[in-house]
Amino acid sequence: MQSLRKIFYPPTIGLFLYVLFILTLLVLLPLLLIGATKLVFANLGFSFTDALLIIVLSLLGSTVNIPLFKIKTREPVLKIDYYTFFGVTYPIPTVINAQAETLVAINVGGALIPVILSLYLWYHFYVYTLRIVLAVLLVSVIVNRLAKPVKGMGIVVPAFIPPILAALFSLLLSLGKPELAFSLAYISGSLGTLIGADLLNLKKLGELSAKIVSIGGAGTFDGVFMSGLLAVVLLVIFGFTP
Repeated sequence: MQSLRKIFYPPTIGLFLYVLFILTLLVLLPLLLIGATKLVFANLGFSFTDALLIIVLSLLGSTVNIPLFKIKTREPVLKIDYYTFFGVTYPIPTVINAQAETLVAINVGGALIPVILSLYLWYHFYVYTLRIVLAVLLVSVIVNRLAKPVKGMGIVVPAFIPPILAALFSLLLSLGKPELAFSLAYISGSLGTLIGADLLNLKKLGELSAKIVSIGGAGTFDGVFMSGLLAVVLLVIFGFTP
């Protein structure tokens, strides 16, 4: 009986530890996010104030979708016809392809802001335009090959592939220039994902059977936004310092 007491503890202790763990996460996560944000944007040449402003604008912008255009689609619709035979009515279900429209929009926080940041960094390193274009092109082509349209979800790409590609190509093309490497990683990660996953798959958007498709529609957690940031983080993990 004594040994059983050492093995089995009252459930309240487990609940207490669980609550303590959650509270610890609530305290540590904001600190980790602030530290990571400062690390990423500092390597891109932005101040901590600039970084916070970008994050706040991205969060607010994630709720704003700007309509771009509509595309014609066809979606299966269940149609039920009723036939009466000898006084008994029978429902006969059939599936028909009805014409529909899908509204294509761009999300401010998840796509537009990353594009603006990328163009800003590109402007500061315009003398390396050839390398930037090459990095964006390489990431775009590979991401496009991996991107798949999934109904109800959108264009799906393995989450860590774009940032890993952007980090590797930026290391190869920066030729030992740290400032260029970080900007190149962000630009190719953001624009490469946007072009490869979204823009080059516009013709496939009709397969999603959605009323509205928003490029970058998941806000700051969308692939376009996160790919650029994660690519910069990977460079730091690889030991690359400005």
